[in-house]
Amino acid sequence: MNLAAHSASRPLRAALIGCGRIAIGHPDDHPALQAASHAAAYQACPDSELVGVCDSRPEVAAAASARLGVPAFSDYRSLLGAVQPEVVSLCTPDETHAAILADILPTPGLRGVLAEKPLALALAAASELVASAAQHGVVLAVNYSRRYAPSQQALAQRLASGALGRIHSVSGCYSKGIRHNGTHWFDWLRLLLGAAADGPAEVIAYPGGEAFGDDPSPHLMLRFASGLVAQLQAADHSAYSLFEITLNGDAGRLRIDQSGHRACWQPVIDSPLYAGYRTLADGTPEDSLMSNALLHAVADLLAAIRCGRPPACSGADALAALRLADAACRSLAGGCPVTC
Repeated sequence: MNLAAHSASRPLRAALIGCGRIAIGHPDDHPALQAASHAAAYQACPDSELVGVCDSRPEVAAAASARLGVPAFSDYRSLLGAVQPEVVSLCTPDETHAAILADILPTPGLRGVLAEKPLALALAAASELVASAAQHGVVLAVNYSRRYAPSQQALAQRLASGALGRIHSVSGCYSKGIRHNGTHWFDWLRLLLGAAADGPAEVIAYPGGEAFGDDPSPHLMLRFASGLVAQLQAADHSAYSLFEITLNGDAGRLRIDQSGHRACWQPVIDSPLYAGYRTLADGTPEDSLMSNALLHAVADLLAAIRCGRPPACSGADALAALRLADAACRSLAGGCPVTC
């Protein structure tokens, strides 16, 4: 996708619901992240125009207005009526997503929504939202950001071409809740492995890390219909942030850490220490793999609206991730494996 290419049509009017960090960014974030917020992405994308923001905290809304140079509101209904956006980013707390989305999807003139993850806390509510978006002709995208990053897409393509040979096991770490960040990891796994991570899966959950509010953070083992086994460990987010994945194959290993910003391919080589043994080379890390991820998400949503195609991360993708999280919660509560 050429982000520099201007559309022949006028820019689409965009607005933010919620003015937290993911919505408007942080002034001390590293410049290498580039457009690391929804606001920065809309302002950098030539096919969109940021026309308004809102936050239920008036002082936060006012600060965002001053920083971004657009009108601010303390109620999203007032925002929708006043600026009439065609695209909306939903950046409010997780527990508010379902109710706000259900309310805004029928809005006349609304063409697309970029929702922060998870789509909803309950699987049934998320299914209703996907159906409502289709009913009202609104393109619904979810910000599982690694799915939009060209570097992550390239990693998935290398894996699909057989760079690791047969992938026999996957492991990873996450924190901040199975629905909040756990679904992020599930979507990442689905991106990297494609069909191997689709279909029925058996999920076994164990008491794990620090909960994220009411959202538990269990340890997990997943067995997919393809035969793939993945293990996911929970960490305590109060200590530090941890979000990574490792894929082991017959021809080597791919390790992606730093929340997706760094990847290292390690091919199989003859051991320099033990004759007759094979081991993994050190590999050379590739850095800055998530720069401009939100800009790519915004550009993809706008292109999906213009072209009438699904976004790179659709409501259906969000539902697939939530099914695994729902199964994990049921397994944790019942103390037994759950198939989803």
